[in-house]
Amino acid sequence: MPQAEYSSTASPRRLPEAIALFNSAFATELLVNACWFKSQHGSEGLPWPAAFLILPLTLHPPTRQELPRDSRLTLAAWAVAHPQLTADMDHRVAVMAEPTKRAIRRGLRVGRLGLVGTNLVALAKPRNPTAAWPEELATSTRAARICGRWFNGIQTAFALELLGIGK
Repeated sequence: MPQAEYSSTASPRRLPEAIALFNSAFATELLVNACWFKSQHGSEGLPWPAAFLILPLTLHPPTRQELPRDSRLTLAAWAVAHPQLTADMDHRVAVMAEPTKRAIRRGLRVGRLGLVGTNLVALAKPRNPTAAWPEELATSTRAARICGRWFNGIQTAFALELLGIGK
C-alpha cells in the first residue's frame, strides 16, 4: 500500500461548508456573546474547553431552534430532553474545532477576547441583536448567550459527558 494513504501527518481537510458559512469574524462574535453573558450572570470567563461547544450548539439549525428562550432550563435538562440533537454532537464538535480555534485566535488578536488563566473573557459588551439583523444572525447570537449562561451552572467535564463528547 502506498504510504501517503496512511500518513498520520496529513492535515485534516476543512469541510467546504464550514469554510463558506462560518467565517472567523462571525464565530468570534458568537464566542464574545457567550463569554460576556456568562460573566454577566455568574463567574468570569468561559473555560477553554467549553468554548468548543458554543459553535456546534449555536450554528446547527435544528439544535439552535430547540434551545430554550431563557436560561432557566439547565444544559443537563435540555440535553436529557433532546437526545436526538446530542447524538451527533461529538461529530459536530470535531468538525467545528478548527473554526472555533480560528475564532479564538481572531478574537484575541483583534481585542474582542482575552484570557484570564485558562478562561476566555469578552473584553467589551457585544451589540444586542436588532430588527435589522438577519434572522439567522440574531437567533445564533441569542443562542450563544443562552449557552454562555449555561456554563455558570455546570462543570465543563460534565457538559462534555452530557453531550456525548469523547465517548
